[in-house]
Amino acid sequence: MKVLRNKKNFKELYNSTIFSDIYKRNAWGGKKGEFYSGAGSHNPYVSTYAEIIAEFVRENNIHSIIEIGCGDFIVSQAILDKLNISKHNYSYVGYDVVKPLIAHNNSIYSSPSIKFVCKDSCSGNIQSGELLIIRQVLQHLNNNSIKQIINKFKNYKYIIVTEHQPAEKYGDAIKPNADQLSGSENRLRIKSAVYLDKFPFNCQIDSKLFSILEWCYGLEAYINTFLIKNN
Repeated sequence: MKVLRNKKNFKELYNSTIFSDIYKRNAWGGKKGEFYSGAGSHNPYVSTYAEIIAEFVRENNIHSIIEIGCGDFIVSQAILDKLNISKHNYSYVGYDVVKPLIAHNNSIYSSPSIKFVCKDSCSGNIQSGELLIIRQVLQHLNNNSIKQIINKFKNYKYIIVTEHQPAEKYGDAIKPNADQLSGSENRLRIKSAVYLDKFPFNCQIDSKLFSILEWCYGLEAYINTFLIKNN
């Protein structure tokens, strides 16, 4: 495989190479050598988000949770902590493509009910379950990779997806699902975002579970969490 010298040009690289480089360079912040998945993992709203997701898990009697792009595990740890407090039984499997990150997570957080697996969830097979969580991951992927993940939705009863999207007031100035190279940036910089209910993805959204204002690239934008159901 040809590896491009310019690290900002990821056109010919695997996801594992792209995102390993992002963590190595601390492109999403954090101290040198620290696995840091971005400021969104440390936002004050995370506790409210975690409670909403934990309550959804309890109300729907969900016991198997799969996550694509577990990252530094800060947010999902908050969800599982709330499930632990309520003594709700669960199994959690977190997937990511960054091998040192997965080794780090397993060394600190693994337990009989929690494990982490290094795998490309776009091209590889991942475990089925009752709930699939994908939080601010698709926005960093090209459209073909997003389609590969959507093809796996059928293996779950519930899918909860969180994406950073511009305010509706911008109207036609926003182009939904503009394609991009996979990498550290999201589509807001090109006045776009991932909308799973629009072409070319055309998923059916059941409901919006949570929304929080977070400006990005000078745009009024919201981190929106949506629910997709399979009957």
